[in-house]
Amino acid sequence: MGTNKNRQHTFRFKQFAVANRLAAMKVGTDGVLLGAWCDVTGCTRVLDVGTGSGVIALMVAQRCQQAMITGIDVVPEAVAEARENAAASPWGDRLDFVEGDFSEAVGSGILSRYDLIVSNPPFFMTDIKSPDRARAAARHGDGLSYANILRAARNLLAPGGRLALVSPADRENDIMLDCELSGLNVTRLTRVYTKPSAPSPSRLLWEIAVEPSPIVADSLIIGSDDYNILLRDFYLAL
Repeated sequence: MGTNKNRQHTFRFKQFAVANRLAAMKVGTDGVLLGAWCDVTGCTRVLDVGTGSGVIALMVAQRCQQAMITGIDVVPEAVAEARENAAASPWGDRLDFVEGDFSEAVGSGILSRYDLIVSNPPFFMTDIKSPDRARAAARHGDGLSYANILRAARNLLAPGGRLALVSPADRENDIMLDCELSGLNVTRLTRVYTKPSAPSPSRLLWEIAVEPSPIVADSLIIGSDDYNILLRDFYLAL
């Protein structure tokens, strides 16, 4: 008997499932961490930049029952899959997905003001492009650099709003500088370690706002009690 290909490419959470056949970038720890970590307190309008299959948008929908969430992605296949995932979830009426380039959407004025902007942007900002168009767009994110997201967030955040990002740890100085140049302030920074003995973090979780505030800095170890508590509402095994 053959294996159902749809099941092979479906990531199941406690309250929803994410089909991941078409989106170039697959469900991974970075996006799931960001979806569980970002502060959704008081949010009514949320934007997910580079939404892919919609996993972060779905996590925010589960955590924040009053929020209307918009996801944007330049890859048509990703948007189609995100819409399917939303329709199959309990929160389809609060999720909307837009196909288009983020920078162009900002310039056109079609986007609103948001209490929360989330993004798991591409990490591979090199001159070497992946041969596959969709994967190249997702991984290299032409126009979806940290600097572009930060500049746009300055104009898209509602009063008191915040931007939540995940990045490689080696981008810390670059993003700090981009925040300063964009008139934004880092308010929370979590350094993520792969194991207790790791000498340095592998990822950073950022919360950024227009209003200045002392930075709350902490750390998180994958597989630790704190990690399990953060993700226990989502992962089936926890």
